[in-house]
Amino acid sequence: MSTFTSVDDRVLQQVVGQARKRLVFVAPGLRLPVAEALIRAMSVIPTDSIHLVFDVDAEVCRLGYGDPDFKAIETLQKAAEQHKLTVNHQPGIRIGLVIADDTTLIYSPTPELIETESRQPDKPNAIFLQSELPPQLARACAMGEEKHATLEIGKDPVKPAAVENVKRDLERRPPKEFNVARIERVFSSMLHFVELRIEDYKLTSRAVSLDPTLFGVRSADVVERLSNRYRLFKKNEDLIVEIPAFDKEGHPLTNQPKQKFGPGSIDVKRAQIKKRFILEAGDLGLIILRKDVQEFEQALKVLEAQIDAYKVAVQDVLKQRSEKIVAELLAALRETLKANPPEHWRNRFLANTPTENDIDRLFAEDVGREVEKIKTDYDPKIFHTFKDVTYQTFKDEKFRKLLEERFGKNAIDNIFREHDAAPEKYSAPQKGRMPT
Repeated sequence: MSTFTSVDDRVLQQVVGQARKRLVFVAPGLRLPVAEALIRAMSVIPTDSIHLVFDVDAEVCRLGYGDPDFKAIETLQKAAEQHKLTVNHQPGIRIGLVIADDTTLIYSPTPELIETESRQPDKPNAIFLQSELPPQLARACAMGEEKHATLEIGKDPVKPAAVENVKRDLERRPPKEFNVARIERVFSSMLHFVELRIEDYKLTSRAVSLDPTLFGVRSADVVERLSNRYRLFKKNEDLIVEIPAFDKEGHPLTNQPKQKFGPGSIDVKRAQIKKRFILEAGDLGLIILRKDVQEFEQALKVLEAQIDAYKVAVQDVLKQRSEKIVAELLAALRETLKANPPEHWRNRFLANTPTENDIDRLFAEDVGREVEKIKTDYDPKIFHTFKDVTYQTFKDEKFRKLLEERFGKNAIDNIFREHDAAPEKYSAPQKGRMPT
């Protein structure tokens, strides 16, 4: 075995199975095939030369450092009790160590929630030493002459109650399916959920609020309940103005002719952006490839610049339309206002009845304030946010079908096939035989 090597459960079984004089096993968690190898070693090695250390915590199982059901630790614990041994706890341990006679193996355990174990020699995760055990390491693991007096790791024996607590915790919050979780990791690096909204850009929804008293209504109860709104634009009227052309960074191009632009233009631009970048996933929402996010935001930046330019250019049109509305309404209401002026006007003119000029002035003030609100409140905005694709989404068959339709069945099948593949199953070696 090379100094830098690849270690998985099969190698751990083999190294543990070779021990005859002493055995130290330190790891975050444990799977059943290795637990069975440790149990067999208990019948061979003196009990005072065995030291077993794990992080006895449900989170270890959720991360995939050990069996999802905690069966391996539970089985090892029961066997250790029969041999008058203890299984010991070291909170947060995330390195692996095996000392089997004169063999020392220091390795990085694989969290199967994230990836499967690798057996490829060119992807090492361990250091293999075949020589006399360094004295410092021997003392730290209670393998020196001082035994437990110099022990540094795994000082607390695991009590049966602790094992039961972990099992209950796992029942309440079981680990994710590791294969699905790995798919989640792969696709989370590829996909985002995205929310896109453009708000308050259609002027056809804008209306002037008119005081009911301008129409001769005097009942306080009726005034309170009556709502009079007068639209600035017809229902299907699309207010079009000219705005500058913009480059890809959203900067105006002064050397190019202006372009016609209106709310309909915003609808078209939004549809183009969605068609180019976004996959509609029904009730699941909108999905975008992470690789497209920068270009997507750049397109929104240009659209935002166009909307800002439109907001400025449309102010003159709003002013003209407001003046026209005031004139239209005044012509329709002049006689009513002269015969029955609103109460709040009565201290605003000198004669018993308002003059033509009084009516023009006071009506323009009342309606003008409402029109001004529309002008100042007109502030269209683009909103977009990203969210990670959730674990549950990857268990949804409709979601997989959508991905197949968008990116091609072969491509998606290859990704799912690669990450759906469960880690290779290990069969426990038969008694008296070494694993190969």
